[in-house]
Amino acid sequence: MGVFHFKKFDIDDNGCGMKISTDSVLLGAWFLPMHSAAHTLIDAGCGSGLLSLIAAQVCSDMQITAIEIDIDAATAAKKNFAKTGWGRRLTLELRDFAEHTPNEPIDLIISNPPYFTTGITSDDKTRALARHQSGGLNYATLVKSARKWLKPDGHLGFISPSELEHEIIYEAELSQLKLRKLVRVHTAPSKAATRLLWDFSPKDGSYDTQTLYLRNNDGSFTDEYISIVQPFYTKI
Repeated sequence: MGVFHFKKFDIDDNGCGMKISTDSVLLGAWFLPMHSAAHTLIDAGCGSGLLSLIAAQVCSDMQITAIEIDIDAATAAKKNFAKTGWGRRLTLELRDFAEHTPNEPIDLIISNPPYFTTGITSDDKTRALARHQSGGLNYATLVKSARKWLKPDGHLGFISPSELEHEIIYEAELSQLKLRKLVRVHTAPSKAATRLLWDFSPKDGSYDTQTLYLRNNDGSFTDEYISIVQPFYTKI
């Protein structure tokens, strides 16, 4: 696919099963500035390292552990990390997220997890692993791990298809995670929500739900969407 140029870093996703997507940029641009004072983060299923690099840009005092099970994606992420000035804050671990155990409680966990829970698995095993919830990284694993690993005031942020809202809330309730923020993402005001942005925490507190439209009815990007992603895209 080539190299993607962001304002403060580049991403080469060659060899990755799941290519660079606007979902990851939106997730990182929305979730991380809210928690910019955090010191530790796990990027679960980091792929080519996009969310880790957004975290490194936003959170200047953060130690980031990127976890990836696919060797080709991990290799791409490692190369992308090495091209920045943030290498000392970025650690890559080649392993299954479900088998990872941090040495100490974590401030943040972020993930753009596989989002196909049903359907035909791709013949391309790398792409299938990145897109389907048949492996160790899925919504249930995320919320269960977050409950065990996060600090009492830590946060879990991820993105999902909108049709999984009730399933995810159920899994979080089983794990005693509290929903703190939920954003329903619409491509346009006339369209139904297609994605959900989630912020969970072990700590109970106020709950906020919002709606985000990516484009106006005339096809132009909304001011709200531009304000969220502008710190990262070179042009929008």
